[in-house]
Amino acid sequence: MGTLSGVFAILVMALALPSSAQTPEFIAQPGRIAAVVLPAAVLSDRDVRDQLGSGLTTTFLLTARQRGAGESGAAHIEIRFDLWDDVWLVRRIEFDGKEERLRITSRQLLDQWWSTPVRFFGAAAGRVTLTVTLTVLPFSVAEGKDAREWMAMSAGASAAEPRSSPFVTALIGTTLNAKPIRSYRWTANLSFP
Repeated sequence: MGTLSGVFAILVMALALPSSAQTPEFIAQPGRIAAVVLPAAVLSDRDVRDQLGSGLTTTFLLTARQRGAGESGAAHIEIRFDLWDDVWLVRRIEFDGKEERLRITSRQLLDQWWSTPVRFFGAAAGRVTLTVTLTVLPFSVAEGKDAREWMAMSAGASAAEPRSSPFVTALIGTTLNAKPIRSYRWTANLSFP
């Protein structure tokens, strides 16, 4: 019995310890640019994995706020599995508007692409402390806008005035204001070269 309880205690301790797969790697890049390698565990999360396999776009919104200075930055990633072509369609927009679009042919290649740094903040100071949030949403911004317009026009509202009836307002509110799938928050302390 003592051996079994000892094994159980080791397993409990291993589960309680934070995994490096769940911790992002923050990188101070030249030009005072903050980048991050997002944790692999985000894509492996059961709810995120289910959403990714649905064929709908999943948006990963990365935001950063500098403590004490009020400066902020953001980047976002969109991933959609094209069920017909059996490929991953990805789009990444970094804090400065740099955009990347790719067709990725396997989950293994998607995981490799996910592990490349994302530039999300341009700092004015040589040292910064950032509060970084990653929010996983079950749709893209563009899809949300298109769906709002479609619902409004289907209910007889004009595209210019999509919320012209209580029915349209209620339909849009309950359908498109879905809760995030997951949300993560970290603190990054960076010193730039």
